Amino acid sequence: MIDIDTHRIIDMIASRDYDAVKQWLQTYPNIRLVSRDGSITCHNAITEAHPDAIQISDQFHLLKNLSSYSKEFLKKELPPQIQITLPNTDITVPEPLMPISKAHANRKLILKEKYDRIEPLLRSGCSKTDICRSLNMDIRVYNKLISMDKDTINMLFRTNLMTIHEEKVQQKQNRIIEVRDLKKSGLSKREISRRTKLSFKTVQRYLEPHFDPVHASYGKKKGSSLTPYIAEIQQMLELGISGTHIEATIRQSGYAGSSSNLRHYISNWKRQKKYDSDHLALPTSAIATVDRRDLFRLLYHPLNQINAITQDQYDLICTQYPRFKDIHNLLWEFKAIFVKKNIADLDAWMIKAKALSIREINSFIEGLLRDWDAVRNAIIFSYSNGLAEGSVNKIKVIKRIMYGRCDFKTLKLKILYLEKLRHFN
Repeated sequence: MIDIDTHRIIDMIASRDYDAVKQWLQTYPNIRLVSRDGSITCHNAITEAHPDAIQISDQFHLLKNLSSYSKEFLKKELPPQIQITLPNTDITVPEPLMPISKAHANRKLILKEKYDRIEPLLRSGCSKTDICRSLNMDIRVYNKLISMDKDTINMLFRTNLMTIHEEKVQQKQNRIIEVRDLKKSGLSKREISRRTKLSFKTVQRYLEPHFDPVHASYGKKKGSSLTPYIAEIQQMLELGISGTHIEATIRQSGYAGSSSNLRHYISNWKRQKKYDSDHLALPTSAIATVDRRDLFRLLYHPLNQINAITQDQYDLICTQYPRFKDIHNLLWEFKAIFVKKNIADLDAWMIKAKALSIREINSFIEGLLRDWDAVRNAIIFSYSNGLAEGSVNKIKVIKRIMYGRCDFKTLKLKILYLEKLRHFN
């Protein structure tokens, strides 16, 4: 409990349970007004202990809850990076820059894949410059690759995985030779299996004359569980649909893979999209990217205090994402109610909020209705939990310093002792 005149902590309670709060409140018969958060337990305990006391819902907690619900909804509606087209998009693309798109088509190829494509391009009559531009390859790299002999090229493109694979193939080949030698010596397949500790089926396969020690799937890229839905996913991403909605859609179509697999694909797609915007032959001034986190800051600060977003960008985003405009206006209208202190505005706001039919906003409204009298009192009165919340923060600091190893009684004595020292000093 906080002494309003001296701002001192004069008592502490060990629990927020109904019985404990009720008994503690009854020890203070002079309470006439209580400012609190939206806890139903506190509401019931106060009502029982002091039925005539005025209960006020703290403005900070009301605004914080609405902001949290708003962010929860907007995270589903807005992509992390929002691209908006500025008005000057009628600029034509200069002709000399167009070949960049050819290089872009092969940008993800590894060096060996680029090298394997050089010879077919040479046979088709392409010049050195055309090949380098098409494969997004530096001309010096091209000259170096062309001058190498076949053995040097093989060593250049040799990887650790290739070496490991060859070692495993050689080991398997030695086992095959061992099995066949034992068979030539007159042993049965069953006896060979017993001696070599290989399964009977493995011995049978090793004895087949055309058995290949190299696994049939080596060097082949397997399609993931996401492969059948790639075209559909890309189409939805182009339309700006969020990952949550994309996952729900493809799962209805039969996708049974993991959510992380889809998230990784979407992240790579967005990274590729960013490369397009940075390197394709479009003027950089034609497209602007706004971070979703900057839009969330608009829930707490006016537009003129957010340097990352201009008024024109805000207007374009509201046009592109009208739901964001609805949420933004709704939240600031709710804040204005506490400034104007007009209860009739709250009734009108409730009607407008319900009309949006947003699940998160409806949850917030349900919370207001459960504590309707205290919410209305928050508009009438100017009391808040500011003093209590500040003291709670100090208590948490002291508790962390104690590493949570002391019981409540010790914590209480230490806090009250420090408050006493501060008061007398």
